[in-house]
Amino acid sequence: MLAAGTLVAAVVAAAAAAVPSPAAESSRAERFATPGAAVAAALDQTRFTGGVVAFGELHQTLATAGVPSALKRFTEQILPGLTGRLSQLVVETWMTTGRCGEAEKVVTADVQKTTERPAQTETEIETLLRVAHDSGVQPGILTIGCKDYEAMRQGAGVDYDRTLRVTAAALEAAIGRALRAAAAKRAGPHLVAVYGGALHNDLHPDPELAAYSFAPAALKATLGHYVEIDLVVPEYAETSAAVKAQPWWRVYRAARRAGATVLIRRDPRSFVVVFPASPSQKQPRRQSTGP
Repeated sequence: MLAAGTLVAAVVAAAAAAVPSPAAESSRAERFATPGAAVAAALDQTRFTGGVVAFGELHQTLATAGVPSALKRFTEQILPGLTGRLSQLVVETWMTTGRCGEAEKVVTADVQKTTERPAQTETEIETLLRVAHDSGVQPGILTIGCKDYEAMRQGAGVDYDRTLRVTAAALEAAIGRALRAAAAKRAGPHLVAVYGGALHNDLHPDPELAAYSFAPAALKATLGHYVEIDLVVPEYAETSAAVKAQPWWRVYRAARRAGATVLIRRDPRSFVVVFPASPSQKQPRRQSTGP
């Protein structure tokens, strides 16, 4: 299974700062005892019973492997409180099959090397899919074909612009399938959740990154029933100048307290959830945000 998230360090930095946040003065922060309570509060504000809630994470890398990931925290601390609201869960990952020849081999090897994802990431993705299924939420992943691998390949390496575009298109298609499946249900919840990188769920992406976001299409497909919730591990954010330059980061710093989860409302459809810091964990070494 291949997680298609942090593709190059420069893209990670851009992803972290992709949404032009409202001015700090217009952002609101609240503290909650748990991440689950913070997410529930965000969803309660939207009052959506159907549509899409798209979670975007700041990815874990080898440099931050000593601090629990947003993915693990989502599975353990947020998903259990959402199962009564969710019909489907789309996860930004795909299966490698070995049927697409050299292009698949090149892309898989290059992405794994470049992303520097910890070994446990794949296990955490599999756990998320299993927990969702066992909780009555239908999980789904992306469909990547041989033509997609050919499009992503660039000689002996990867064209990351095309890779991000392919990923966004695959997410959009997967969301469409999930929405149709949810709509076909006669009873039960009809809300679709998406879990992936914070680059792809941006409602208001930087023009240079707009091609990588599925949010405008999802907003249209759901007639406005779309909410973006970014999940931030503070130890990861502390290593990123791009994150700390965001207006919402100043709001977070003023509101944070030991042990509390902070919810920042950027606009009616856009939120940031910052997990409590992990004082028992080693601080991650500072990583470069350059290519």
